[in-house]
Amino acid sequence: MDRRAVLLIAGLGLAIAGPAWAQREAPKTPDEAGILVDRIVAVVDDTPISASSVALEAAIRQRIAEAPDRAEFGRLLTETVDPLEAVIFRTILLGRPEIRDVHPAGFAAEHRLRLFEDSFGNRGAAVAWRVDWGLDKAVLLDWFRQSVILDQVIELAVDFAVTDEDERAYYERHKDNVYGGRPYEEVAADVAQRVFALSFEEEYNAWRTALRASVELRYIAR
Repeated sequence: MDRRAVLLIAGLGLAIAGPAWAQREAPKTPDEAGILVDRIVAVVDDTPISASSVALEAAIRQRIAEAPDRAEFGRLLTETVDPLEAVIFRTILLGRPEIRDVHPAGFAAEHRLRLFEDSFGNRGAAVAWRVDWGLDKAVLLDWFRQSVILDQVIELAVDFAVTDEDERAYYERHKDNVYGGRPYEEVAADVAQRVFALSFEEEYNAWRTALRASVELRYIAR
């Protein structure tokens, strides 16, 4: 069955906006044959989210979940989250003021696109997937460029500090079970890395929850 979609790029020339996809043919039952369906499934403040944009999000995430270099796609595209909630959060992030301070993301976006295409095993399969979704390569590159930009927005927006006391306390708690009793000076770099990662996750989760609660959200259909 043919599936057709048109990506609308807005804001910064990179953002998926409004109904992000138009007129994608949905799977049909015999009684529905001939009916072309897209619909608004949620509204974030004044921005509608279409069913087809959620379907695309789900399809890309499914490919990424099976890719051998999954971690290289960044935080947004590898979080375990319902596709609709992922598009809602993406929409919220596009309105963040930090987006003005984000640097160009060309190389990183190209790298993610290349990894995505490699996940198909051969170029023909990757091209067939894009054709099936009605996407040319430039539009898919813009989609990945947006994900890079929004990952940077998160890094800029999540504000926290790690102190020497935090690192020492972590070391004392895990001196034996993680570090085998080795002196702090030998493992200080690893301690700092672990404490930073844990602190970021804690602050990010709290920030994400507060940000999600700060918008007016209406579900139209689920």
